[in-house]
Amino acid sequence: MSRNTTIKGLALVAVVGLGLTACTSSGATSNSGSSSSASGSSGSSKAKTLVIEDKPVPSFDEDFNPFDGNAFGANENAVSLTYEPLFMFNSLKSDQAPIPWLGKSYAWSNGNKTLTIQLQSGVKWSDGQAFSSADVKFTFELLQKTAAANTGGVPATTSMTTPDPNTLVMNFSTPQASNFVAIGNQVIVPQHLWSSISNPATAQITSAQAIGTGPYLVDKFSSQNVTFKANPSYWGGAPKVQEISFPAYATNDAATIALASGQIDLAGNDINNVQTVFVAKDPANNHLFQNTAPYFPAGNTVSLLLNQKSSTAPALADVAVRKAISAAVDRQSLAAQCETNYENPATSSGGLIATGPDQASVSSATTNDLKANADTAKVTSLLTADGYAKVGGKWTKNGKTIKFTIIDPNSFSDYWCDAQAMVKGLNAQGFDINDNGAFTYDTWNAAITTGKYDAALHWGQGVTAFQRLQFILDPSTTADVGKTAAGDFGRYTSAKASTAIAAYQNATTPDAQKTALDTLQQIFSDDVPAVPVLYGAAWYEYSSANFTGWPTSDNPYINPSPNSQAYEYLILHLTPVS
Repeated sequence: MSRNTTIKGLALVAVVGLGLTACTSSGATSNSGSSSSASGSSGSSKAKTLVIEDKPVPSFDEDFNPFDGNAFGANENAVSLTYEPLFMFNSLKSDQAPIPWLGKSYAWSNGNKTLTIQLQSGVKWSDGQAFSSADVKFTFELLQKTAAANTGGVPATTSMTTPDPNTLVMNFSTPQASNFVAIGNQVIVPQHLWSSISNPATAQITSAQAIGTGPYLVDKFSSQNVTFKANPSYWGGAPKVQEISFPAYATNDAATIALASGQIDLAGNDINNVQTVFVAKDPANNHLFQNTAPYFPAGNTVSLLLNQKSSTAPALADVAVRKAISAAVDRQSLAAQCETNYENPATSSGGLIATGPDQASVSSATTNDLKANADTAKVTSLLTADGYAKVGGKWTKNGKTIKFTIIDPNSFSDYWCDAQAMVKGLNAQGFDINDNGAFTYDTWNAAITTGKYDAALHWGQGVTAFQRLQFILDPSTTADVGKTAAGDFGRYTSAKASTAIAAYQNATTPDAQKTALDTLQQIFSDDVPAVPVLYGAAWYEYSSANFTGWPTSDNPYINPSPNSQAYEYLILHLTPVS
């Protein structure tokens, strides 16, 4: 399974299966001839097709709306092939400066309440019309008018001006430098087309309507394979990769078979025994980010989201219950049993990644304070003090057990294994839990974002430590049950968290930011709005048989795990093998 960790609702994907055991009907049979492996490195036209498998899906819907989290581009992390951001960010290197893209440079002034962006000159939309600051201003105005389209958590402006076609000035009521990633990550749409779209968050955008500044154009669409061709007038220069193919594979198993046999060039999958199943099939060409365990860098904190507004699991609104759930999780067992040790157990209750990009930001108060194995004594202490008692082997209070359901699609092979293992382990300690895997990615995502669920294992979101905490803790990003939230899917409400978020955003010194970040981690630890479980891998497998120039552990020029901006950046660095 692949996962998008760029905020893409703040969510919200993405980066991120099992059902069929053969790839006859589950693979992209209708267009299998486009596989780059069909010609090896012979230099034929087929070798110029880059084949990407992002996540197991049985079929595609023709929708290229960049504001719809369930559209093709969002699900397959292909948005930026068509619609581009102002800046790009390498989430594996927190100290790397923003990478100029449609935006050439930027400057903060007025106490970080005014942002001036200088745009690239000579950029054109793929229909030939000129791109300008008016398009950027229009896009940000669209987000403010249509909250459901603002899946990246872009802050609202008080005013915007366009002094010239290549300059945008954004004014905010409060300092917003901490939200620059959200602003810079935002993809831009053409005003001359989108000004007539009445519902931008849900409008179905066909292949012909997918007009952007990006390096690729939608070439052919079918429910089993979507292909893109190089945009001959791309402002950044002609891409060396001439064609890209996204085949549909219904299951992770089918995708793994295709990957191992050389039919896929780039994937972001959790593959059991990856060295044997994938690398050993073609050691000269089949590669991982790194060839020593855990093979993939930690890119996010995988957490058990707990819906505090669930009508079917009222116990989750009790902080003592949430703390007891965290204490009851056997993280080490999940890492070994379900993640084949590609993902390490979470060790900090503050929600950040204790290794990798967040290491310097983890507060001393929440360092190594989570046990790797279940802490039964702590579960008993917490629930007894909260008025629970064991009745028939189940923790019970006022005649009610701690009952809830963990939902994750059973096509998410590792998460489904994690969910089942957690149910078994927690029930053995007196909880009353079920699991439900009867979801597609779309129905699962809809249940979580609209608050119609109890609990779900979910990868973390965000490029910075602050964003990763904001995804869980920021009440301003949530919504009433039944309405789509951009973040805070647990419907967590906390004045303390709001104050600490504002303090971080208003901070003008690194020390002030550090203090606010420490406070947010302590709130996460104290209130447990979600349970940190594992440190999610930045899944990445690739073949060098047909293309060279891939990111490696020695040259991590971008986070190669599934996310739209990184995929565009990565693809533009590839060169076909002659």
